[in-house]
Amino acid sequence: MLQLQILPVYSEEYPGSQGQIGSVRLLKHQYETWEAFKDPDVDVIFNVAMTGDGKSLAGYLPALKQKKHVIAMYPTNELVKDQERGLESYRQRLEVRLSAYTTMYGARITELMREHETKVRLEEVRKLLVNNGIVLTNPDLVHLIMSHQYGWDYLRKELPTTVGAYYDYFLYDEFHVFGVPQVVSVMNMLGYLDVTYRDKPSDRKKFVFLSATPNRLLNTLLDRSGLRYRKIEGHYSSMERDGYRRILQGCELTLHEVSQERTTEQWVIEHLDEIRAFFEQHKGAKGAILVNSVATARRLVMLLKEQLEKPYGISVGENTGLTDPEKRRESFEKAILVGTSTVDIGIDFRINFLVFEAYEAGSFLQRFGRLGRHEGFDAYEAHALIPRFVLERLAQKWTRGEVEREQFNREIREAFPTEQEFAHYAKLWGVVQAAQVLVELQGQSKMDENQEFTAALTEEYNRLYGSAEKPAMKGGIGKFHRFKKNFPAIIQELSSFRGQSPLSCGVWDTDDHLQTYDLFFLLANTEFALLEEEDFMQEVRKRGLEEGDFQKQLLYFRVFKYVPERMQLVLGLRDDLGAQSEILHHALALDGFFVDSPRHTDLDRVNRKLRGLKLACIFSDMPRREIKGKLSLGAMFPIYRLRDKTGAEYSVAFGQEALLLDSILFFRKPKSDRPLML
Repeated sequence: MLQLQILPVYSEEYPGSQGQIGSVRLLKHQYETWEAFKDPDVDVIFNVAMTGDGKSLAGYLPALKQKKHVIAMYPTNELVKDQERGLESYRQRLEVRLSAYTTMYGARITELMREHETKVRLEEVRKLLVNNGIVLTNPDLVHLIMSHQYGWDYLRKELPTTVGAYYDYFLYDEFHVFGVPQVVSVMNMLGYLDVTYRDKPSDRKKFVFLSATPNRLLNTLLDRSGLRYRKIEGHYSSMERDGYRRILQGCELTLHEVSQERTTEQWVIEHLDEIRAFFEQHKGAKGAILVNSVATARRLVMLLKEQLEKPYGISVGENTGLTDPEKRRESFEKAILVGTSTVDIGIDFRINFLVFEAYEAGSFLQRFGRLGRHEGFDAYEAHALIPRFVLERLAQKWTRGEVEREQFNREIREAFPTEQEFAHYAKLWGVVQAAQVLVELQGQSKMDENQEFTAALTEEYNRLYGSAEKPAMKGGIGKFHRFKKNFPAIIQELSSFRGQSPLSCGVWDTDDHLQTYDLFFLLANTEFALLEEEDFMQEVRKRGLEEGDFQKQLLYFRVFKYVPERMQLVLGLRDDLGAQSEILHHALALDGFFVDSPRHTDLDRVNRKLRGLKLACIFSDMPRREIKGKLSLGAMFPIYRLRDKTGAEYSVAFGQEALLLDSILFFRKPKSDRPLML
């Protein structure tokens, strides 16, 4: 255990009348972001100011003060809704008139279709785009639009043209939460728009990335593209000074060790008395417990309701991907909110007590940054649950005492392992992602003779993924066609922003809420019975829910209970992988998977469905722990145990993770490598 006093943070304000807008004095990094936007020699802006320092307002200043039209993208729809509420706050505080604004995501589009009695989703999207100056959405939808995948036939080219005609800049908030495939998708979009407006300087688009940490791959690809970028940082002090505003309160931080043997749940059980004492001592206190696993969160909610809410009146709320939307909203009013990444990414809520687990530097800083953003509490206390080796590294820096937040953040980044950067992904698979756009354009070019644009975009993507001596796109297009013919499931993964969800299931949950969730999670964490699709859909209709959100799911579950401890999931395959060692460490698409354990009453029905799916995957003869440790994959990277028909054990990953693994395993020989007979 290590106790530290983290000092408060003060951010420098921009002096003079130019820094004053309405009742708001702009911070220096906010004004610098706005100035960079107005600079004709800057295409891309990174604002990497500290969590809690008002990056969102910085990104909106061109829209608020210059009436620039913006598409603002957020990693979760929950954050889209939160930022919609934030726009009204900006209007009041800055005393400005807002352009028409709206939100745009799947459920919202469905709602509008029902309201307008239309059957064409593309038409509703088009109306949202042309009738608003500010659109808050998710990058998944924008990716589909800009890669010519939204709509059908010639209509696929309509929305990219609309986006370009109506919008001046693109805002990516919380961009650090995205991985390498998403960075590549965004760069393909930037290249597309750069080529589109290369000869129209007055219409060139700008791109603003708000991120707690810079992304090295994005910087590398920007250098290759020739797009001009500028990084904006915050200006801080740990002491109160003239011209500085306090943005984070000081707090007492205690670092604790957790492991597979001593889990977060055990830590909470052992410290229930201290948690209760904090809320009794500090009347009006608000707290959060942030964990990685939805199942862990749900078990903690049940525990805390039993141990704290019933006997002591300390209210407890849940906010996870499995939580009913109404209960999510209510969770922010509870004394203790138990949540996952649904709340630790960007959502601003008032707390002065925080418990969080973290296995990577990014998630540590993101979660710790939730605390101390609001005044009005008499104490601020945090407990970080981290691996032993990280705690030992930090203990070498400090025994106890006062620490400046900037210095502490640097030491956190150094103490946690360096995360895998998948350096070869862009050249191996990013080039195929780019090829998908070119192939689509080539198909359209036969109709509109837009050969010149396709040729210019090919040249742009060659710069990103190849060199003058070795152009990449000819080979990339060939690889695209080969995989589309032989392994279409891989192309489906590459064509989507965050990957496909072939294992998505309909769930009638313990809280009587209907939703969808991942098959493997349900098998490892719940007791359940399978429902017929028609019985589940009848319940959907009875509740007036959108049927399209629940159709074509792999299976339909009625969950009775979340088990106290996660069950070990082991998959099976009726192939002898040892006799096919040439396929190890290479991405492919395969069917025939089944669940070997845990055993469930309805497992035969599960396996009949699962065997028929052709899934993008990769196999390795390295054990899961070894592959994660040696390749710095991180604790949450989804790799599963698998036994082949001989009983030999392998590791397997699916979807986009399979392609990421391919980019670092393709050159490794399997342990039992056999020569190919040609």
